[in-house]
Amino acid sequence: MKKAAVYVRVSTAGQEDEETIESQLMELRERIKKDGLALLPELTYKDDGWTGTILERPDLDRMRSDAKENKFDILYFYDRGRIARRYVYQVIVLEEIEELGIECVSLHDINGKSDEEQLMGNVMGIFHEYERLKITERMRLGKVRKVKENKKLLGYNPKYGYDYYHRIKNGPDARDGYFKVNEKEAEVVRQIFEWVAEGISIREVIRRLHANGILPKMQKRATWTKGPIARMLSDSTYIGNHYYNKSESVETKNPRDPEQKYRRIKKGSRVIRPKEEWMLVKVPSIVSDTVFTKVQKQLQANIKFSRRNNRRNNYLLTSLIECECGKRRTGDPANNEHSYYRCTDRLTRFPLERQCYSGGVNAPVLDALVWKKLKVLLSNPKLVERQAKRWLGSRSDLPNEKVLKEAVVRLQKLDEEEKRYTRAYGKELMSERLYKEQMLEVAGQRNLIETQIQEAQRKITKKPKLSVEDIVAGTQKLLEDLDFTDKKAIIRKLVTKIKATQEEVIIWGQIPILVKAEVGFEPKYRNCWTAKCWKINALQRTHRC
Repeated sequence: MKKAAVYVRVSTAGQEDEETIESQLMELRERIKKDGLALLPELTYKDDGWTGTILERPDLDRMRSDAKENKFDILYFYDRGRIARRYVYQVIVLEEIEELGIECVSLHDINGKSDEEQLMGNVMGIFHEYERLKITERMRLGKVRKVKENKKLLGYNPKYGYDYYHRIKNGPDARDGYFKVNEKEAEVVRQIFEWVAEGISIREVIRRLHANGILPKMQKRATWTKGPIARMLSDSTYIGNHYYNKSESVETKNPRDPEQKYRRIKKGSRVIRPKEEWMLVKVPSIVSDTVFTKVQKQLQANIKFSRRNNRRNNYLLTSLIECECGKRRTGDPANNEHSYYRCTDRLTRFPLERQCYSGGVNAPVLDALVWKKLKVLLSNPKLVERQAKRWLGSRSDLPNEKVLKEAVVRLQKLDEEEKRYTRAYGKELMSERLYKEQMLEVAGQRNLIETQIQEAQRKITKKPKLSVEDIVAGTQKLLEDLDFTDKKAIIRKLVTKIKATQEEVIIWGQIPILVKAEVGFEPKYRNCWTAKCWKINALQRTHRC
């Protein structure tokens, strides 16, 4: 008796759930029985959840290997589309099997040995590929049309901070898909944005989340990683502007595990589409526009002043200096152990010609000169006194008291939630595993809220009791004791751009100064309390507005 084998495949988890593989097997077993053959369990080849556009599949490879070892004589399959969705792949596999003397039988295609029958069978294979392309494009266009017309969501894995309610097509409960704020996760999102807005690095955010016991959404890792947080911080969804059709799937060029032989998904990467193709869908916001904008500026500053940009030398004015030609100046150590700020035009690569030949500026000398002038401005007694009065007069506990009150209310609600879980577990309405998971999540939320309460209380009690005179004296002393990191932080806050040559340095920044009192001559603008531009002449040691 000839030995029969079957190959079946479904491409999505949804098809697996609907047991379409079992439906295929049922029809195939009936046909094998009708043909008077028997099917051995080890000759049943199943690829669950594998796309037909990929030729490398575990059981397809096993079937092809067993065919070469003559383990079966006839191969049954539902249709040619189960072998592959691409016509060329169908031809490769079926010709390989037939050349081994094995008969191929499709339940829903034309089988035969004559030229006409083989031609019609190949045409059916082409239709399988065309059908896949048609279905894919029809679904894409249908989704795009519905989003354009209804401005509603059609299907998503929800972002952290949201729950997604799927679309219900028919019936009394019919509705469109939509995002709803998940308050527990939203609280974490708001805290992350607030931390970064205050100048905290993403690395420090990860440390704080771990210290508070807050796990990522899928909880596959013990700690957060930089990627999800960076994407969260730049995602406009959190201010209510969600974009559909923003990206598309593409083939993965650099897989994480190059040694992995089998990949269920061929298009495992995503690229951003042109912005004119994006479609706006309004969703509930979690953070304010003000905080979001502040975070974007902080992220840009983090990139600009990242320590990774220079690991060998301490350059106080990194990323702030331009050459007279308009290009950046970057730190560059010389062979004689000196360091300079040099124009990046010198890095021009062949065949382009270098345009700027401005000499390098001695980095230690320029750093010292700029800091000295800034320190004089910052330690001006009248300036410090004026700013101290403004600062002391603007100190208010109202915002912090509001934050404290809201945090206490959330903590009380969390206590009630914890009691409900405990009662449900005590009455055996909840499994021990689920109870532990919920209690772990509650503990993370509690740590976060308690941290917010402590921070609000600290800000309330931190209100200074110093006099204006104490602040003036303390500021002057503080400026003398700053280390490199503190100096660089101050410069980043005050200076926006520096244009430097070997003869002259021009600084742009925002700082309230008393020009007349400082340099002893009439300023260009008599009421110029904010100098947006001042010059420091490196040779004459003079300063003018």
